[in-house]
Parts: sequence; structure tokens; C-alpha cells
Amino acid sequence: MKPEEYFHSLFKSISDPSRIKDGRERQIISLVQYAEPMSILLHEGTIALYRGQDHLLLSNAKAPFIIGLNLLFPDNGDVYIQARDAIRYEIIPRNAVEEIIRKENLWEQLAYIFMYNTKNFIKHNFATTGVSTYDLIRNNLLALMNESDELRSKTNACDYIHERTLLSRSGIMKILSDLRKGGHIDISRGVLLSINTLPAKY
Repeated sequence: MKPEEYFHSLFKSISDPSRIKDGRERQIISLVQYAEPMSILLHEGTIALYRGQDHLLLSNAKAPFIIGLNLLFPDNGDVYIQARDAIRYEIIPRNAVEEIIRKENLWEQLAYIFMYNTKNFIKHNFATTGVSTYDLIRNNLLALMNESDELRSKTNACDYIHERTLLSRSGIMKILSDLRKGGHIDISRGVLLSINTLPAKY
């Protein structure tokens, strides 16, 4: 479960309403233009987090959420975000975040947020590392089904799996087609409607 109370507590201390901006759906937000490490606070909406070098989709995240909290990273890293819908966000220098955390003793909030992110990372790692192509597709179908109804209704299943795995679209489409014909999944116009049963093997 997401520790939202810890996100809200941290946001209450580090947020400045004058910095909050509105973002439109599909807008890309990058930190490459900043010389110093920055943090992004997501106040409203849903974003996708991508790895810059190959545009691999790392995760989708719903507000409240914060990116760029690791005080050990010397830069902003090779990541960017894209708005999945209308969002409200804020960009703040990481050293300012660190100063407030130290001053107001917000280490418990930080720890719970890191534990939440670590749990999600481990879950994603188990689902994607050292598994077969079919298992990658199967695991990502399950992940897509667990996304919000609003996000899933606007997401092409093949695109979702491709962005998260970089598998070939033709290979993904072949397996999705076979699963649909077998009655294992319901897909309409590329949108995953439901999962009935997914076979353990393909």
C-alpha cells in the first residue's frame, strides 16, 4: 500500500505553491537543462517515468509522488517524465529538499517513501529479469490490468508492453493475438479490457 500520509507530510514541508505548474497530457518534462540536481513533486495526475537512453518505460506513478530524492546521486540521471493526463507538478533543487529534511527531521517520511519505491523496484525486477519473452508479456499484461481504469482505457496494450520491455512489436502482437483467440484476454482496438486466465506457458 502506498504510504500517502508520508508523501503529504513531506510535501507540506518542502512545497512552495508559487512553484507549482500545470502540465498537459503527453507533455514531456526533463531535468537535463538544470546544472544542479533537482527533485520533481507530483501534486496531481499520473506520469510515466522513462529511461532517456532507450526510452524504456520504468513505471507509471500517480500523485502524490516525488522523483529525485536520492541524496547520493550527483546529478539528475538519465530519466524524464511524460504526463499521462493533466498534472500539477513542482521542481525544486534537491539541496533545498535535503536542507528542509534535515532541519525538520523528516527522515521517517523519507524512509517510508524509499521503502515504497524499493518495494516497487524489487517487484518490477522479479517480473522482468531472467524470464522468457512470454513471461515478460504475461507479467506486463498483469501490470497493465493493475493500472487505473482511466489509464488502461487510454493505453494500447502492445505499446505498453513494448515500452516496458523493448520487445519487438510483431512478437508482442503475435502472442497477444494467440491469447485473445484462446479466450485468455479480451482486447478491443488495442485496449486490454479483461484477463480471464493466462496460461503459465506459451
